[in-house]
Amino acid sequence: MKTSRYSSQNRPCNCSAYPDEEHRKVSAIMALVRAMLLTSLFMLASSPSANAQFVTAGAGVLESKRPVEPVVELHAETPPLASTRGYVTLSWTDDSANPTVITAAERPVFHFGRAFTGLGAGLLWLEVNDYEPYPMLVSSTVVPLPVPRTSFVLIASTLPFEDFDWSLVLKVGVTLVFIR
Repeated sequence: MKTSRYSSQNRPCNCSAYPDEEHRKVSAIMALVRAMLLTSLFMLASSPSANAQFVTAGAGVLESKRPVEPVVELHAETPPLASTRGYVTLSWTDDSANPTVITAAERPVFHFGRAFTGLGAGLLWLEVNDYEPYPMLVSSTVVPLPVPRTSFVLIASTLPFEDFDWSLVLKVGVTLVFIR
């Protein structure tokens, strides 16, 4: 008999009013609400009149030790503080309707024309582990494309305390909101 991580001892509440399937739906909704709340708080924390705050949407592929998967992301960055930006990314694959959440700070270290590469650190919040945070190192390379408000983005990350588990995201991002 296969045990579910949503068994009666792992339910989001201690009631017995709903069957396991309903608790699974409630748990998914609660996780999505937490992710949206985190994004909202992140955007409110940065002043709307500040320099270069933006939100992008992107689509591409996720390469890792597991098979390549399509990925869709919603990414929001704070204005720079001492050339360092904080950001939150909500990332969906076809494995789950709930996003993986990435929160990090990154500083540009290489500039070549309008393109740049940044290095940083942050936390990876995996939905499959009930959003338990994992420390991560991250590097992003952004190359503006000739199409306005569009960039090619390569994001490499590793989890140093998880046997250096790694991932690479290759995506095209479109700027949805840009505030100077």
